[in-house]
Amino acid sequence: MTSHFDPHPTPAWPGQPDQILSASAVAARAATPSRNDGRGLGRPAILATAFIVTFGIGVGIGRVEMPQSDAGSPQASFKPGDELALIEQAWDTLHEKYVAADELNDRDLAYGAIDGMTEAIGDTGHTEFMTPEERKARNDALQGSYVGIGAEVDTAPDGLPMIVGVFRGSPAEKAGLHAGDVVLTVDGRTTVGETLDTTVSWVRGERGTTVVLTVRNGADGPVRTVKVVRDDVHIEPVSWAMIPGTQTAMLRLEQFSSGASKDLHDALEQINKAGAERLVFDLRGNPGGYVNEAVAIASEFLPSGTVYQERNAEGETKATEVKPGGIATEIPMVVLVDEGTASAAEIVSGAIQDAGRAQLVGAKTFGTGTVLGEFELADGSALRIGTVEWLTPKGRVIWHEGIEPDIAVARPAETDPIVPDDLGSMSAAQAKSIADPQLARALQLITGTES
Repeated sequence: MTSHFDPHPTPAWPGQPDQILSASAVAARAATPSRNDGRGLGRPAILATAFIVTFGIGVGIGRVEMPQSDAGSPQASFKPGDELALIEQAWDTLHEKYVAADELNDRDLAYGAIDGMTEAIGDTGHTEFMTPEERKARNDALQGSYVGIGAEVDTAPDGLPMIVGVFRGSPAEKAGLHAGDVVLTVDGRTTVGETLDTTVSWVRGERGTTVVLTVRNGADGPVRTVKVVRDDVHIEPVSWAMIPGTQTAMLRLEQFSSGASKDLHDALEQINKAGAERLVFDLRGNPGGYVNEAVAIASEFLPSGTVYQERNAEGETKATEVKPGGIATEIPMVVLVDEGTASAAEIVSGAIQDAGRAQLVGAKTFGTGTVLGEFELADGSALRIGTVEWLTPKGRVIWHEGIEPDIAVARPAETDPIVPDDLGSMSAAQAKSIADPQLARALQLITGTES
């Protein structure tokens, strides 16, 4: 996931709606007002300023020398364990000494302090603070509809925001955005040095308005400018089609949103009725979602065993088992994954791979791996805290590592993935020369025609 430009369903919620397993933070799907973008950004600059006494030669920065109390220096009275009092002291000092104290926004200050605490943990893209507006945006996305551009974003290794998923038929897809696109500017403002929250707040906006992004795909791709008109985004989580001229079905899951497992079960029933003998299961660009949906979906393909493990801070592990009754436990299959496969999608692909049920084809997955508990605060905001780490059934760590496919196949940035909606207009001859190299390789494997 796991942050997005839209409420990243990259969260996966383990069984209960107050726990999430996320690949990204909330992004700009909903047209909600953003809070002060100083949230969590000012700390390094503030610290740096505090140590500056002069600038250049003989130029002093104006400074008021505060009188010392009888107790001596403030440091002398500080004891470990007084950190909460330290925060209160800073709050009071700002309100008493800041030149425009009457203009301070206490909500922004409180949110900035909380956000700063979550950032200081270093659990980027996982443990985070959400405003009430961001919580609503995320929840709307996981229900399958919202206002936005239809793309999820997370932090790339170089610290820049990177698109990890684009929904089918969304404004982002129509504008030509792809998973792997690194966002360089938003409406002319650079994303270098900005937090993910700040970037996604710039992308937010009203339905019908335009946001201009400059992006490049990967580290060395050409820079291009993309104009996206914000609009309603409706997510159909499941789609499928028969590959023309074959008995192979292609089944795609967009996200693990509420009800996705039922939709997938219904699709599998239709696939069985259509006489499919083989299956390609496409999880590319899937940012995740509710983990209970992941368990139900993995259980459609696995007859028994473990779906995933949780490991807490003490190193204790707990396994979540396959639910009996899956209807696709024997059909030969291949699973497609890529850099945008995250969170709950990694749970499912990891479980299938560990069980030896199917080969994974494509690129290494995103690498999301903490189970997040969502803890509501008094004003409707919330903390999402990484409470446990999740592992594959064989104990493989996914967090920051991702899942390596059994067969690595790159897809050029300029080549869109073929999805079930594309297959309806194809002839059998066209299906034999599909331009999507990952799908083409999966079809070779599943039919035994690989060269």
